[in-house]
Amino acid sequence: MRVRIGGRWRSGTAYLLPDDDPRQRLRGLPRLNSAGVRAMGTDLLTIRVDLD
Repeated sequence: MRVRIGGRWRSGTAYLLPDDDPRQRLRGLPRLNSAGVRAMGTDLLTIRVDLD
């Protein structure tokens, strides 16, 4: 997959983490970001991206 970080496109590999607790992980994010995810998310899933 490709993600844009700091204005630059980076390649990487995405891994689904179905056993991870996404709501617990949201507690570590900035409040505005996590509030938006909670408001719009219906079936949360953690995805880890390992950059090349």
